[in-house]
Amino acid sequence: MRRYKIADVVFDASFKYKYTAEVCKNYEYNGDEKSIAFFEITDCDIAKEKVNAPDFHDAHLENLALFRKLCSFILTNAQGIIFHSSAVMVNNNAYLFTAPSGTGKSTHTRLWRELLGDKAVMINDDKPIIRFVDGDFYVYGTPWNGKHRLDTNCRAKVKAICKISQAKENVITPITPAQMLPVIFNQTLYPNGLNDMDKLLSYIDKLLKSVDLYSLGCNISKEAAMLSYQTMSGEQL
Repeated sequence: MRRYKIADVVFDASFKYKYTAEVCKNYEYNGDEKSIAFFEITDCDIAKEKVNAPDFHDAHLENLALFRKLCSFILTNAQGIIFHSSAVMVNNNAYLFTAPSGTGKSTHTRLWRELLGDKAVMINDDKPIIRFVDGDFYVYGTPWNGKHRLDTNCRAKVKAICKISQAKENVITPITPAQMLPVIFNQTLYPNGLNDMDKLLSYIDKLLKSVDLYSLGCNISKEAAMLSYQTMSGEQL
């Protein structure tokens, strides 16, 4: 059994494959905080994951099962959701870019890092967790960080969320919570129970009313990164 701290949630986990331990190694916890949850990944859990991903190895499915159990616990007990996005931190503020896989969100945050250098820190390139803590929304790094394996075990206050689409010319515009709602709803995990679904919708509604929201049509250029950074941060380069 191992102890981890992810998204400020300390928990114990029992599993059998080394792959899960390797993926989560940067989030192992040896501090004084007590564990508030225990997740045992069983063969039954792996079999459930295999229904949706029959070509994955059992070790990978075990890791997905741990991810799913943690996300479910955080939704129910820690005012948080998983949000499929690429999250980058600059000056302790977090900017989240979301889009269907293959659209270019990881490319865009890479351009931010090239543009801003050490000022830009990747929090997570695929599956960060967002939690409502002490009146603000924070995004946290997680071990589930996408094909480029980019994450940092840290948190930052969410300043803005931006949906990305491919375009020949770079254009960014503010959008409303109603316009962003279907985007974020399609980029999170759905719970099974009605009570948890109510919590999910409540957190999303509160999040979209608390941060800046944008739509960005962009090409693959540093000019696109400069436009989005200057617009979303309010700072000039």
